Amino acid sequence: MIQLLLATRNQHKTREFAKLLGGNFMVRDLTSKSDVPAIVESGATFEENAALKAVTISKIFPNEIVVADDSGLEVEAVGGAPGVFSARYAGENASDRRNVEKLLRELQEVRDRSARFYCVIALAKSGQLMTTVAGEVVGTITKSPRGESGFGYDPIFLPNGFSETLAELTSETKNKISHRAQATAALVRHFNTALRSGKM
Repeated sequence: MIQLLLATRNQHKTREFAKLLGGNFMVRDLTSKSDVPAIVESGATFEENAALKAVTISKIFPNEIVVADDSGLEVEAVGGAPGVFSARYAGENASDRRNVEKLLRELQEVRDRSARFYCVIALAKSGQLMTTVAGEVVGTITKSPRGESGFGYDPIFLPNGFSETLAELTSETKNKISHRAQATAALVRHFNTALRSGKM
């Protein structure tokens, strides 16, 4: 079993990763590790932020394989925003609801509501970046929130080919199509290749 340390204290994310990775992986997060400093996500891209988090945490825990992700929503009509600011679009410590409300206000008169969720996962050990993988799901932004499950912008994101938002889909369906699901599948492929070639 491959043990991974997830560079987050977000329980939603930890549960989602554990489900997506499956039984060959044991996923732990930073919840029980109080001595970890907050990491300022200063990168200009999702790739930079994911790598920064993974490398920083892997320096603190050099014997761990550290996984970090950065993901967010990009809406064409507002120049790719919220982008790397997805979690704090309405300000530092803004709630999901406030972030969603701000985006819907900005799109009030907009007809082209094309968007994508994008996720980058970085893998690091002993302060060295091992690899990054990415995934995306393309869709549109709804006029108002729909659905109770999920988090973040899930209630206003309608994936192409579906009549339900991510927050209305079952977790099984979401875990097949989401940006994090695509990136995690790429991560599993990376591990399988590394194991076959004897690099793990």
